[in-house]
Amino acid sequence: MKIKSTLFLLLVVFISNTAFSQLKLTWKDVIDVYAKEVRFSEKNPAKAIKGQGKSLKDIEGKKITITGYFLDLDPDGEWFMVSKNPFATCFFCGGAGPETVIELLGFKNSKKKFKTDDIVQVTGVLNMITENENDISFVLEKCTVKHISK
Repeated sequence: MKIKSTLFLLLVVFISNTAFSQLKLTWKDVIDVYAKEVRFSEKNPAKAIKGQGKSLKDIEGKKITITGYFLDLDPDGEWFMVSKNPFATCFFCGGAGPETVIELLGFKNSKKKFKTDDIVQVTGVLNMITENENDISFVLEKCTVKHISK
């Protein structure tokens, strides 16, 4: 009986730990996934690169955490992103590709707590947008943002 109780407890701990854990991503992970599975598969799915590192399957729909630069892109405070690069060299200024920004869907910057180029850590559910090639490739839903000390 004691063994069954111990095994049950271990199973509960394992399941709860797995259910509430999150992936800590780097920008290299995001760029690799984009290069391997998005950029090449857009033109020819047979050329999608399979190899080392994370795959889209590993990260899409998962709760992730990533650190980057906060971008406030709307004068009305309704459109925010996290970027690998500061605003002056981000995707919108021609300094990088769409794989270097992640849109923060549904995020509200109450009381203007975050300003452009603040270094932040963002946690949320990562998804990919594929309907419109002009859209940002990655979005974070149900996200929280916190400042990172410089």
